[in-house]
Amino acid sequence: MNESAQPKPGECIWCRVESPEPGGYSVSVVSTGVAGFLPSTDAIEVGRVVPSTFVCMNGDRALFTFAFTMGTSARVQHSTASDQENAFSVWADAFPSALSLRRAVDVVMPPLDSSAIMLKLNEKTAREVLPPLAETNFTGCLKVYCQSAMSRAALIFLNGRIVGAIYTKKPIPDPYPFELGIKKLLQDLCAPDADADLEMYELPRSTVLSMSSLFLGYVDNVKSKLEHTAYAKKMFEHFSASKETACFNLLDKKADTPIMLGFVCDGEFTGAYAIAERIFSAEKNVFLTALEKNPKLKLQAHILPAAMMTDAVCFGYSLNSEQFAFI
Repeated sequence: MNESAQPKPGECIWCRVESPEPGGYSVSVVSTGVAGFLPSTDAIEVGRVVPSTFVCMNGDRALFTFAFTMGTSARVQHSTASDQENAFSVWADAFPSALSLRRAVDVVMPPLDSSAIMLKLNEKTAREVLPPLAETNFTGCLKVYCQSAMSRAALIFLNGRIVGAIYTKKPIPDPYPFELGIKKLLQDLCAPDADADLEMYELPRSTVLSMSSLFLGYVDNVKSKLEHTAYAKKMFEHFSASKETACFNLLDKKADTPIMLGFVCDGEFTGAYAIAERIFSAEKNVFLTALEKNPKLKLQAHILPAAMMTDAVCFGYSLNSEQFAFI
C-alpha cells in the first residue's frame, strides 16, 4: 500500500476474509488487495466481506480491528494527535476489558531481585513522582494502595508508557477497564486528602512486553479438539516461527480467576508465574506440568500484534497526555 493511498488510523475499510489464523483471520482489502490481519473470537465465513477499522501498517501487511458500523472511529475523528498516537488509541479502544482480573494487583509478579522502592504518596508527592517516569523510560510496575479511596492499583510501564493497568475499589468487586482504571487511580491521587502507599520496581522488558498482551493483545482460545498441553506446544511452535509476543493465561473456569501466566517474547518462552504462590520460573517444563495437572482449567493465549512494536504506533498510554491531564 503506497503512502499516498494509505488510510488513516480509525478509517473503516471493507475487507474480505481469506483464511483463519490464531486469534483471527487473514484478510485482504477489497479495493486494493492489500493483505491484513483481523482479530476475532467469533467464527467468520471465509470469503465474507466485513467492515474493518484500520489501525496501521506493519511492513506490507495491515492491522485491523472489527468495525460494527461504517465510519471513522469516534476517538480519532477530530484528533490532533499524531498517526502513531491515534493508531494506539484505535487498537486500545477495541480491547477495553479483554481480561478478567479477579486477583487484581496480585496478577502482576513481584520484582525478580526483591528490590522495590516504597514511598508514601499524597497529592503533592504523586505529582512529583509519576510524571518523570516517561522521561526516564521506566520499565516495570507501580503498585498503589490508596487508603483514603479504599482502592488498589497496578500500572505496568514499558519505556515510560503504561501498557497494563489494574484498578479495584471497595465495594466494587470487579476491576475497571484499562484506561478508566488509570483515570480512577489518578483521581484518587489528586484528591486533597490522598493517602497512599507506593511500591515501585523494575521488571525485565521481555516480561513486561509479554504481560502487556493481557491488556492489549487479542485472544486465541484452546480449540475444542486440542487439550492444554498439545495446544501450548502448537502455539510455542507458531510463536517461534512468527517471532510473536504473547502471554498464556491459565484460569479457574468457575471463578474466572488467573492461576498461572506463561510469558513469550519475540517467539521465545521466557518464564511462568504461579500467582497464588508468587513464584516465577524460567523453565518451560514448569508451565507444561501445570497444564497437565490442571486439565479442567481454561487456557487462553493473549497475542500482541507485532505492529505495536514498530514506529507506526506509540505503544501505551502516556501519563503526560491530555486525556489524563495529571501534571
